Amino acid sequence: MPPDHREAYDALQILARICDQSLFWEVMPEIGEEMICGVGRVGGLYAGFIINRQGLVGDPEHPDQKRPGAILYRGGIAKIAEFSRCCDADGIPIIWLQDISGFDIGAEAERQGLLAYGSSLIYTNSTNQVPMFTVLLRKAAGAGYYAMSGLPYDPVIQLATTISRLSVMEGRTLAIATYNTKLDDNFEIVADDPDERQAIVDGMKAVEKRIEQDMDPYVAARQMDTDEIVELGELRDYLAALVEMSYQGIGYRRIKNPRIWSLHDLAVLTRGVR
Repeated sequence: MPPDHREAYDALQILARICDQSLFWEVMPEIGEEMICGVGRVGGLYAGFIINRQGLVGDPEHPDQKRPGAILYRGGIAKIAEFSRCCDADGIPIIWLQDISGFDIGAEAERQGLLAYGSSLIYTNSTNQVPMFTVLLRKAAGAGYYAMSGLPYDPVIQLATTISRLSVMEGRTLAIATYNTKLDDNFEIVADDPDERQAIVDGMKAVEKRIEQDMDPYVAARQMDTDEIVELGELRDYLAALVEMSYQGIGYRRIKNPRIWSLHDLAVLTRGVR
C-alpha cells in the first residue's frame, strides 16, 4: 500500500493484495492505460475492480510522450464506463479504488469532447443497479471523485483510508483560483508593491492551509462526507464482507453464469485494439 501522499506506486500491487491468490483478469488493457479495470475474487466471490494507475502513462495521441496518471483521459473514461455497464449486466458488484486528481483539461481535452465522455460515465454509474463500493485510497479530488462513484452518486458505502485526502480542489489549486486575477499565466504574482505582494502570499497560504485541513479523512468522516475510515491492512476484510453481502442480498442484481458474461464479449471485441 502507498506509504504516504507523495510517492507513486504500482496499482496492480494493490489488486494483488485484495484479490484471492493475487489473481486478476484485466479487461481492455490496451485502452486507456491510466485506468485499470477487471475481475477478481474476494473471499471466493467475483467482483469488478476499477483503479487509477499512478506515475507516468503512455499518450496515444502523442506516442513519443508520457503524461501523468491518476487523471481521467478519454480512453480511460470510455473503458471504465463500458466496464461498469458490463458489470451491471452481469450482476458483478463493482469496487472503485480511487486515487485520482481529476479530469484532463485544456484545448485538446475539449476537442476530444471529454465532458461528454464524463457525462456518459456519470450516467452509467447513476443508473447501475448492481451494488457498488467506493474506496478512497489516497487522493480523491475534483470531478474525478464524483465520476468514479463518489458518495454523492450513492455507492452502497464509501470507505476512506487513514491517508486519504478528499476535496473538490487541492489547496494550492484553490488558492490559485481564488487569486487568479492577481497572477500571471505562470501563476506568479504580478503586483509590484511589496505590501500588496505579501498580502497576496499570506492570503494564498491561508486558503491552502484551510483546504489542507479540510482534506483530513477524520474531518471528512465527522462531516459525513465518507462512511468509514479503514486501516489499509483491514481493507481486504471489509471488501470481502461487502462482496459477500452483495451475493446474499441479491435485490436487483442479475445472476449469470460466469462462462457467458458480457465481459467476455467485450474482451473478444476489443482484442488487438491499439
